[in-house]
Amino acid sequence: MTVGNTGVYQQRGFSLVEFMVAMTLGLILIAGAVSVYLGTKRSYNEVEQVASLAENSRFAVQVLNDALRHAGFFGGAHPRDIVPDVSLGTVTGDCTGDAAFIEVGNYLLAGVPSAAGAAFNCVTDALPPAAGAPPREVLVVKQVLPRPLYDRDPDDAAAAVDGVISFPTAMSGQEIYVIANSERGILLDGADTAPDVRAGNPFALAAAWPYRLQVYYIRNLPTPTLSRRVLAWDATAGAMAMTTEDLVPGVESLRFRFGVDTTGNGEVDRFMTVAEMTATPMWDTAEAVEVSLLLRAPAEDGSYVDGRTYTIGGVTVTPGGNWRRQLIQTNVSLRNPKLMIRGGL
Repeated sequence: MTVGNTGVYQQRGFSLVEFMVAMTLGLILIAGAVSVYLGTKRSYNEVEQVASLAENSRFAVQVLNDALRHAGFFGGAHPRDIVPDVSLGTVTGDCTGDAAFIEVGNYLLAGVPSAAGAAFNCVTDALPPAAGAPPREVLVVKQVLPRPLYDRDPDDAAAAVDGVISFPTAMSGQEIYVIANSERGILLDGADTAPDVRAGNPFALAAAWPYRLQVYYIRNLPTPTLSRRVLAWDATAGAMAMTTEDLVPGVESLRFRFGVDTTGNGEVDRFMTVAEMTATPMWDTAEAVEVSLLLRAPAEDGSYVDGRTYTIGGVTVTPGGNWRRQLIQTNVSLRNPKLMIRGGL
């Protein structure tokens, strides 16, 4: 601002040089703020993806561990001593062959989906194998749930005994049960009449255990997902059926190797692939399972390139792309098969 000859103050603007200097300083400040924002956002996305991978991998391992640790558990009976009831009906979507729900003695199986994504005739939407892609396999586990029903409260010796399984509740018509004592078992629809479990009868002191057939695989969805087909009540159909449950998104690979006991001494001698176990059926000698899972983050990250190579159960792959990935490998001891093998059963 200057004073003119008339004594009146006159106002003038910035010069071009001053304006350019101010604009340059402003742009530097804005660029710095944008850089900090982008760096913070990248760091946040990375932390979110890593946390999501860790959470999904923990849950996937927990689900598979729980299923495998109960493989071959049928109350007090040996799987070979369990027979299907003559009035047991069919199950919609049931597996076939050794994987069928009535084949209780074949409590552990695995396979590879076909090019069409089919396995055991009860899985039709598996992610099929592909050249150079991570391996994808299917696991079949049969067991009973640790929720037995009894004739009476087993902790109350004075409770009345009438031979009818009704404690703590009656058997449900929406379940299939294994009714078993230490000598034998029967696979029975909960809607049918259960055998008398009083002393002096073939199923004396037997308990009723809810039966489960579970088939784990990677489902062919826009985001590949660890899923399972499970024997359960289908409310829509009003019958027992193989229903689909989606468990963990982002699972690209699922592979198994089986620790087998070839000498019968109760110790694992070697680990065999699914192909080796299928070629020379040795499922009843498996005492441990090596589980390998390759998971990817929920979304791609354009600022990240996955150049790592992963060894998944002896198979080496380099999937590439802009996905963050995590490889999980764990060994699960098959407690029930191990007890049967060591007991010479």
